[in-house]
Amino acid sequence: MAEPLPVHPAAGAVATRYHAFDSVRAVMMLLGIYLHATVAYATVGGWPYKQPEQTAALNFTLAVIHIFRMPVFYAMAGFFAALLYDRRGFRAAADNRVRRILIPFIVGWCVIFPIVMLMAGSAKIGLGQTLEDFASGRVLERAHPLHLWFLEYLLLLYGLAIVAGVAIRALAPRGFCAAANRLFRAAVASYWAPLVFAVPSFFALLPMRFAGLDDPPGFVPVPRIVTAYAIPFAFGWLLYVNADLIGALRRRGWVYAGTALVPIFFYLRWVPLPSEWLPLPFPVRCAIHSLALWLLIFAILGLFERYLSRPNRVMRYICDSSYFLYLAHMPVLLVFQLVLLPVVAPPLLKIPVALAATTAVLFAMYHYGVRSTFIGASLNGRRYPTAPPVPVPVGAQA
Repeated sequence: MAEPLPVHPAAGAVATRYHAFDSVRAVMMLLGIYLHATVAYATVGGWPYKQPEQTAALNFTLAVIHIFRMPVFYAMAGFFAALLYDRRGFRAAADNRVRRILIPFIVGWCVIFPIVMLMAGSAKIGLGQTLEDFASGRVLERAHPLHLWFLEYLLLLYGLAIVAGVAIRALAPRGFCAAANRLFRAAVASYWAPLVFAVPSFFALLPMRFAGLDDPPGFVPVPRIVTAYAIPFAFGWLLYVNADLIGALRRRGWVYAGTALVPIFFYLRWVPLPSEWLPLPFPVRCAIHSLALWLLIFAILGLFERYLSRPNRVMRYICDSSYFLYLAHMPVLLVFQLVLLPVVAPPLLKIPVALAATTAVLFAMYHYGVRSTFIGASLNGRRYPTAPPVPVPVGAQA
């Protein structure tokens, strides 16, 4: 049976729970809900139904979050994939990924896509025409993974890990893995680590349509996007293999966060604008994006490890719920955006109202309809009781 990249035999010797990295993964999910609550009213970005009232006031938040959110998520995906493989073995890890990634992707899309198309179509072309499109099958011409594309690409990265593992075992010379691991350790241990990892990401960005990470246009995998996310995924895998290096990230979190402000400034000043307005060559803009990307990855991992590494019941609940919240948020968010459509109010007021209402409904759905059911077991790996979490201060022992 083909197996993924090797894991150091001692990596899983102690069954540590990485609370900080659980929190990172959850926050990246929840930031996606903010992005979609905002992009519907923004002058940039795509959404099933763009609102007639739009504002550019929050465009900078969309741009900055887009730099790091999915790369950080895929770095954590690589980290936890290595952990799962190390602790459970290949067969159990593969079964876990089928239950928690593949099945939610298929079932989630089959449920969410028709609902979103029905709501967005009714707002754009009317209910009658939308139902006719459903009856004729024309709606499938617009088939798109929607926000669930990240699961498809995650499955692709798991497959690439298997292929890489087979290729390394079959073709790599003796000592290759040890030498590569020494290079990784030297890179992460250096203060210049973000610059080192920005180099491969720079080359991965060059084929993009703009100096940043493209979103997939459909179900057919786009090689340049797979390549771009394979780099942080591999980083996360190797970080688990060398988990003792996490302490270096913790110590340097604020250094990298402060340094990241420089490329972020240049990114906001020049990169997201239409290319014909830009005084900087495309490769320079890709370099700015890559450096900002990796500074933010190292900063976020370091700061979360510094402040959220201890167990906390409230944060644990948020981590458990975040997967469902992100999977289910699009139709719920669209409902509130359409409800607010006739309300005379500025977008900067509608955005927090839609976001707060959506989050409240999703948490209620999760707590009473998902957490203790077979759906919760599929998404979280186990069923949890519906008793409300006991609030404890951040950092307090659970």
